[in-house]
Amino acid sequence: MAELEKCEECGKAIKDAEHAPYCKECDDKLDKKFDTIEDNILIFKELLDSEIDTLKKFETEDIEDLFKRVHKKFKDDGKLDNESLIVLNKLKDVFKLSESKMGLPPIEIVKETKEDKLIKNNQCPGCEKKIQKDFNLCPYCGYKLKKDFKQKS
Repeated sequence: MAELEKCEECGKAIKDAEHAPYCKECDDKLDKKFDTIEDNILIFKELLDSEIDTLKKFETEDIEDLFKRVHKKFKDDGKLDNESLIVLNKLKDVFKLSESKMGLPPIEIVKETKEDKLIKNNQCPGCEKKIQKDFNLCPYCGYKLKKDFKQKS
């Protein structure tokens, strides 16, 4: 008797090899997670470590397609800014993707700085105190939080 394959996610025996190495339920859950991750990337312009772990369960082709869709969406929206580039570079670096293999022009290499991380966590890079999200200047030290903010004279 042939030994049944087990789902890598939940350990159940896989009856239908179509979804291997996952059972149908886990495959569906992973597909939903994948869609959620894509939405989070597009909306929040961030990629969490837990999301990377989930994405590692997918085929390289799926990740390349995700990269292409996200890149196209950012570009179409005219939002190929630092935040977008950080996410794209993170995807590219973690999964060792190549723009040339995907038929895309090279993207600018931008790494997340300490300042970016602090601002994302609603902290002032100048004094590292907690601030409200929509502030232009830090109320504690006067640090300019938004680069495009111009003070009235």
